[in-house]
Amino acid sequence: MTTVSTPQHSTTTLGQRPIALVAWGATEAILRHSQATLARIDMTQPQWWALNNIVRAEHGLTREEIRALAVPYGMGTQVMVHAADALVHRGWLGMGTDGRLTLTEQGGEGLATAKEHMDRVRAELLGDITEEEYATAVSVLQRVTDNLAQGLL
Repeated sequence: MTTVSTPQHSTTTLGQRPIALVAWGATEAILRHSQATLARIDMTQPQWWALNNIVRAEHGLTREEIRALAVPYGMGTQVMVHAADALVHRGWLGMGTDGRLTLTEQGGEGLATAKEHMDRVRAELLGDITEEEYATAVSVLQRVTDNLAQGLL
């Protein structure tokens, strides 16, 4: 007996699925994987975001500037401030006399470790997906978002 294998997700099948369902499933899977990976090094996703935003700022950020950051996934604005507070307590962030939070040496080491873990998450997320395919998928989802924001249905 000959068995013919068909792809689990053919283009025809995928083209019939609601894009929101697929995007939501991908979002949940990516978040679960990212959060589990960060938890292994005793870090939360908001702490990861706070560190990245603070390190990108030339002179660090104040609590007010952190509060003003765009926070994804419907989390409240305070989540980043709480994350930064936890990182200060942990010794990864220091606060200057001007109220600016900056990365400490210990924080730099922690950020480097977290970056290694998150680079692995990206590699696992991509799997056999090429960078071009990934860029196309992101581009299409962004265009869907832009279309809806402009009211073009």
